[in-house]
Amino acid sequence: FGNNNDAEEKFAGLNEGAKDDENVWDASGLAAEIERRNTDGEEAEEPVEEVEFDGYALRDAILNKFGVCWDVDFQRVESYGFRKVYLNILPFKLGSRKFRHASEWDYLCHLQAIVEILQKYDLLDSVLAQLEETKKKPRPGTSPLVAVPLRLDLTEEQIDQILGPNR
Repeated sequence: FGNNNDAEEKFAGLNEGAKDDENVWDASGLAAEIERRNTDGEEAEEPVEEVEFDGYALRDAILNKFGVCWDVDFQRVESYGFRKVYLNILPFKLGSRKFRHASEWDYLCHLQAIVEILQKYDLLDSVLAQLEETKKKPRPGTSPLVAVPLRLDLTEEQIDQILGPNR
């Protein structure tokens, strides 16, 4: 490939400290090098890749729990002067006539919006734990419909931000 002098010049100096480190990578020096790094506090930690939870993952969690992709929505409940918000698992399944989303894509976009709201208010773990623990199931065809409520612990201000001010 031609003249190697350019490569030698380019990489000159890369191995200048190699004489000091020559036994680092042989079998006898490996343990000593590990010990040196651990005691120096220069322990290299691999970055933990955080798995992002999204609308697909919420759909999968619902599907794994109930065996059906049920609809999900927020519901405001007012009683005795207090306002609460629940995330309801509604008894309308993907592909049914009464399902309010026009396509699976619309459904997934809706679930993504739900996940983003839950993440914003640090409620995703709580909702997933409640989803895992509940023994209730959405029941279509009953009067009234039976949904599975998942409690959201929110302040009045947060409720206003999610659902709008109380009227």
